[in-house]
Amino acid sequence: MNKIIKIFFLLVTLIVMTPIELYAQNIRVSGVVRGNNGERVAGVSITDLGRQRVLGITDDDGKYSIVLAPNATISFTCMGYSEKKEKVKGRVTIDVELQSTAKEMDEITVTASLVGNVVFEPSEIEIVGNYFHLRTRFKVPKEIMALDHRLVVQPTIYNVTRNSTMFLRPVVSDGREYLLTQERMYGFDIARDTLSPYIQKSEMSRQGEIIAYHDSVYIENNRDDYRSDVFLSVEDYHKIIRVDTMVIAKGTVNPLRFFDYNISAQDLTDSIYIPKPELALRSDKGEVHLTYLPGKSDIDETNPNNQQELKKLEDRIKFLEQDPDAKLQSMSIFGISSPEGNYAKNVELADLRMRSARNKILSYISPATKEFLKVESQSKVENWLPVVEMLKQDSLIEKANEVQEIINKYPTSLNSQFNKIKRLSYYRSIIVPYLTKLRRVEYDFGYSLYRVLKDEEIVEMYEQNYTQLSRYDFYRMFQMAKDDVEKETLYSQAISVYPKFMLAANNLAALYIRQGRSNIDILKPFIKGDNIPEEVLTNQIIATLDKWQYSTADSLASLMPQSETAEYVKSITRLMNGNYQEALSQFEGEGGLNEVLILLAMKRNDEAWEKAQELPDDSARVLYVKAIITNRLDMVVEAIDYIETALDMDPSLREIAEIDADVKDLL
Repeated sequence: MNKIIKIFFLLVTLIVMTPIELYAQNIRVSGVVRGNNGERVAGVSITDLGRQRVLGITDDDGKYSIVLAPNATISFTCMGYSEKKEKVKGRVTIDVELQSTAKEMDEITVTASLVGNVVFEPSEIEIVGNYFHLRTRFKVPKEIMALDHRLVVQPTIYNVTRNSTMFLRPVVSDGREYLLTQERMYGFDIARDTLSPYIQKSEMSRQGEIIAYHDSVYIENNRDDYRSDVFLSVEDYHKIIRVDTMVIAKGTVNPLRFFDYNISAQDLTDSIYIPKPELALRSDKGEVHLTYLPGKSDIDETNPNNQQELKKLEDRIKFLEQDPDAKLQSMSIFGISSPEGNYAKNVELADLRMRSARNKILSYISPATKEFLKVESQSKVENWLPVVEMLKQDSLIEKANEVQEIINKYPTSLNSQFNKIKRLSYYRSIIVPYLTKLRRVEYDFGYSLYRVLKDEEIVEMYEQNYTQLSRYDFYRMFQMAKDDVEKETLYSQAISVYPKFMLAANNLAALYIRQGRSNIDILKPFIKGDNIPEEVLTNQIIATLDKWQYSTADSLASLMPQSETAEYVKSITRLMNGNYQEALSQFEGEGGLNEVLILLAMKRNDEAWEKAQELPDDSARVLYVKAIITNRLDMVVEAIDYIETALDMDPSLREIAEIDADVKDLL
């Protein structure tokens, strides 16, 4: 229970100044007090009915511990709950459930309310921005306030939808003798009375006393159903004499619930917020094909193809050495000899060709690069199978089969294969030209190069491990996303890897807004410092408006730079935060339903009616608003007609009407 109500009950125990007599046969009783909703109740007074002494109150957890006679009868009382009596009968644990009286009063219709002899005028809960304002007046008759009595009036805002209570400022009115005695009991230090900040001097006359009341409480969810419950208590120095509960207002006054505005979610598209491409280290390789003269180990540099290949190799190596973003890491060289002739000599020739090619290639590489370059070299004699494939490619199938048969007959002896193949009638005319292509050198060089990845490489890296992507890589993935589902996943993953990635966060927030599920937490880390992008501020303002956090939205709007969009957004946030006059200057020229709603919020009902009559009765909302105005102007017959027609046109409005104090009584 709220601190205000707790300290009130604490006072009840403190005013009992005479010590409680303890006897040897007394026992300690403890327990827990809960409401009928199962929640623990703090501030419950426990009274010994036989001795008429308050023994204690429950703590924040609804627990109590008291000492009393084993045959005593105790009473549990708390504002908002029915009294509960229990006979101790020697028990040391007594758990209690109290019934709420506020719920029992739920069906009361309030025009002028009477509790005891305290009369409340018709009251209302008015919504202004995020604040609920309760304004009321009540009359306290002379008879209820004896000189030695204290009256405590505790107004509350009760959320019917969520079954929760918010306590407003209490009113404490003390009779003259009560106040004097209270000061003496506290050693003339009235500050020891925990309710002292709320004490007001009674202005009681023969006709009674009229007390005006106004207080407000901050509430974010104004779409719920609310009512105002009031708890009243009369006490003297030793005990609570009576406790009562009543409902003084149902529903909320909030015509701006129908206000229509259009602020669109915005993606960040300015190039200054788009990540710049980042170079990524990638491995690659190259190769070159060089040919030799028959039986020679030196590269045939007169061959135009060799000249072209060597030039290509030299240029590539120079590029890798001169580019600061590239690094030559390894080199593999393969010297290959054709299979004609003696196999052993061919092996030796292949090795010589490999060494020749190695020396030639390394001559292009600087000493600094050679120092850290890993070089591997191999040599081999090619077999006759490539000749078979070349014959087939030239459609010489029979000749290819003939060579294949020789290979199959002597599978382990290249010498035997050569001796048979060279006797073929077409050996010199057809096969020898093929052998030139088999005499070659191949090289692979591995290098790392920092470069911008291609889209397909980004996708491949994403599928392997998205945490390795740069911001730019993620941006490219955003551009390639097929639908909002993919975008949501990508935005969320990007933020998880780069929490300060503003573009991803902003566009995710905008996506949620468009889908009707605004999230106010995504952009919070970016609402700081100067030069916050307008898109970020706009999206955060929309999200806070969607979550009914109007004061926060208004504060955010003040950070927006001057622009046409900013002025419109500011007019909306000012209006929703209760600055009606400033907003009216923005919208009064536009006319329409919005202007009428602002006039209603300002309680300028006659002007609102004048403007509303210009609106055609072609929508349920217009008819609903006309019902509000005519009901306020006591045109009850017209109001009933308007609300009935509105609900017939749009039955969904009934849910709003049932929590709307402006039309609730018309239902």
